[in-house]
Amino acid sequence: MFATEPITGADLPDGHIVLTYDDGPGPNTLYVAQYLAEVNVEATFFLVGNSIEKMPDVPAQVRALGHRLGNHTWTHFYNGLPAQLESGGDIVDEMMRTAGLLSGEQALAFRPPYGAWNEQVAEVLNADDILAPAHVGPFNWNIHCTDWKSWLEGEDPVDVASCFRADAKKQGKGIVLLHDYTAEAHNRPERDFQLMAERNRADELTRALVPMLLADGFRFVPLATALKSPPE
Repeated sequence: MFATEPITGADLPDGHIVLTYDDGPGPNTLYVAQYLAEVNVEATFFLVGNSIEKMPDVPAQVRALGHRLGNHTWTHFYNGLPAQLESGGDIVDEMMRTAGLLSGEQALAFRPPYGAWNEQVAEVLNADDILAPAHVGPFNWNIHCTDWKSWLEGEDPVDVASCFRADAKKQGKGIVLLHDYTAEAHNRPERDFQLMAERNRADELTRALVPMLLADGFRFVPLATALKSPPE
């Protein structure tokens, strides 16, 4: 079922961190998934359906490495699902098409594009007897540093990792939003989109960030932990 309010990670126990990646699959996805498997960190990859079509073998390989897959809609509609619903778009189909490519995943995690969500969207999606029972969420985030923009600007992955580290220390716990590809094609020059995609350095960012957070005493936990109440 889809909750009315997004889950942000604010209820995680102190010092607990969840890694999540949006907008894949892309050229970096398997490198990121492999590294995290090597260091025993489970992440959730929120995948876009029209990108899965271009790399159909990647989701199964990511799952085989011990990670969780999530639904990030089919097109990553500009301004998100509320805007798509308001304009008359079929948001059930937007979700269902991607879910069909992720069959085999129990309680499919869901993240709305841009984190955009409201009660009307939840009501429409929950009214579908197939879609609603197959999903859990929506999952948003509370630790982020606009890494997708950093790649466009050519920033060093270590510097970007340091930004995430600072935000993690500030929050003390939470769900981290990273991008192993980019769906930010709407309302942008084609050149900018291509640069963001080609310059994506999620693998290097992850390899820098994980040791930083471990050194700070953070514990990496699965996304499902964010659904549980913290211990009293």
